[in-house]
Amino acid sequence: MRRAAWLGAIWLVLWLPPVAPWLTGTMTAHMLVQIPLFVVIGVRLGSMQDCGIDAMRPYRWALLLLAGATLMVWMIPRMLDLAVQSWTVDVAKAGTLTLAGMALRLAWQASGPVVRGLLHVEALATIWRLGWLYLDSPTRLCLQYGQDDQARLGAALLVSGALYAAWLAARGLGVIPVVSLRMHWRS
Repeated sequence: MRRAAWLGAIWLVLWLPPVAPWLTGTMTAHMLVQIPLFVVIGVRLGSMQDCGIDAMRPYRWALLLLAGATLMVWMIPRMLDLAVQSWTVDVAKAGTLTLAGMALRLAWQASGPVVRGLLHVEALATIWRLGWLYLDSPTRLCLQYGQDDQARLGAALLVSGALYAAWLAARGLGVIPVVSLRMHWRS
C-alpha cells in the first residue's frame, strides 16, 4: 500500500505545478521525461498486481494492443499541443499513459522471448522514425514548440535510439545480464 501511495504522489508531482509546466516547457522534456515517467509509474503499478502469468496469457494481445495504441496516440504532435493547451487533455494523457504502462507490464510478463524481441525492435524503429521526422521536418509539427526545440528532440531521439540499440546488442551478446522486470519492493 505504501508503494502505491508513493507512486501516486510521484504521479501528482509530475502532473501539478511547478514540475508539470517545467516538463512540458520543452518538447524534449515533454516527450523524453514526462511521458516515459508516467509509463514507468504504470509499469510499477502493474508489477503490484498479484495475478499469475497464466491468468494474463489470454489477454496479452489485447493488453499489448492497448499499450501500443495509447503510446502511439501520445506520439502525435497535435496531441502534445492539446496536452499543453488543455488541462483536461493533460489529465487524460497522464491517466492513459499510466494505464498503458500497467497493460504493458502485465502483457510483458505473459509474453515469450519472440514477442518481447519484436517489441524491442518496433520500439527502436519507432524512436528512430520519430527522431528522423522531427529532425528533418521543414515545418513545425507541434505549434506549442519552436523549430529548434523540435530539432533538439529529433537529435535526442536518434541518440536515445542509438543508446537503446547498444544496450540491446550488449544484452544479446551477454555483456549485460538480463535483469527480470520482477520488482522487489515492499508494499
